[in-house]
Amino acid sequence: MLVRVQRFPSSLFEPLLNFDHDLENMFKGGWCAPAARSARQYPALDIAEYGNESVVVAEMPGVKKEDLKLSVQDGMLTISGERKAHQTPENSSWLRNEIRIGEFERTIQLPHDVKTDAITAELTDGVLRIVLPKADEVRPREIAIK
Repeated sequence: MLVRVQRFPSSLFEPLLNFDHDLENMFKGGWCAPAARSARQYPALDIAEYGNESVVVAEMPGVKKEDLKLSVQDGMLTISGERKAHQTPENSSWLRNEIRIGEFERTIQLPHDVKTDAITAELTDGVLRIVLPKADEVRPREIAIK
């Protein structure tokens, strides 16, 4: 039995053959680049608990103290602010622009009740350190035996 094979021009399948390459390029900085630098990014943070306090350490490179806001409400800590764009000098253009800019917000549940009037925060070298003293009722205490 003879079967007739009809050949399609290679240009017909070329978009499919290059699809994986095009998809990779798209995610490397093509279509998705503006979304990757858009608002509402979340700063990375660590939380450690010590005897009478917990400490939150958050990465804030390029963020100024006046562009940050901290609030505690209903057992939740909210860190919000804005990372502003760096300006390029006149007659220059970006060769690579990967630093995320825009507004950000991160809300976490506190690990314990805190003394809200004793919370301290310090921003040094792009690192935000928030000290959350435990409320008296959740602090471990030794009970004297009579």
